[in-house]
Amino acid sequence: MTMEFVSGVNLEQFLERHAELKRPLPVDLAAFIVSRVCRGLAYAHTKRDTEGRLLGIVHRDVNPKNVMIAHEGDVKLTDFGIAKALDLMYNEEGKVIPGKDEYLSPEGASYAVTDARSDLFSLGVLLSELLLGKNIFRAPNRLDSRRNILSMPVPQFSSLRPDIDTGLEKIVQRALQRDRALRYQSAAEMMTDLELYLYSDRYGPTNEKLGVYLRELYSPTATNRAPELSHPPLPPSLERLR
Repeated sequence: MTMEFVSGVNLEQFLERHAELKRPLPVDLAAFIVSRVCRGLAYAHTKRDTEGRLLGIVHRDVNPKNVMIAHEGDVKLTDFGIAKALDLMYNEEGKVIPGKDEYLSPEGASYAVTDARSDLFSLGVLLSELLLGKNIFRAPNRLDSRRNILSMPVPQFSSLRPDIDTGLEKIVQRALQRDRALRYQSAAEMMTDLELYLYSDRYGPTNEKLGVYLRELYSPTATNRAPELSHPPLPPSLERLR
């Protein structure tokens, strides 16, 4: 087996650097990073075999260590080591807990069989952590983390960070629905909502913008204040569509 080499940092290191600088991650970059992870999950979840059968791939371990940001700004979802796929990989759902406790879906935390929507709850946890700088479900021990996943009231995130607007609040809250029938039903659906939030009325973040931000973040002169990364003006053809 060969794996792609990614020159960059994982999201755990990325979050630690923000904590070190006492700097919040800009809201639009948090949403952008998660939208790119959605793209990777959408590809995996809809993968079919040579006969056209849906493989039923579920990552089961979406957490900051398994998301990489390359120095150029590309976002990569890594480590499908405990992923399951129909008829291809043995798994013991119902007997073992898959993934990190504080990033589990409610069905994962309760030993139930998971599907693609489980990854989307984990991604909601990841998005909330990027926005707040902490995992809201993490507890001193694994059992309490799982209990929090199952029953802790989900906060109103805009009350914890005022620049989280209504649009993004709705996205996070839907991703964190414990009833998977009320959650996003596909990664593509969640990605669409994130991209509409980011790009519907202005230019939004790009890989290049994220790369510039990452390099500045790790520069010796980085401070607790994020740099202003301006957007180019809309061209006249697009301006008329606003």
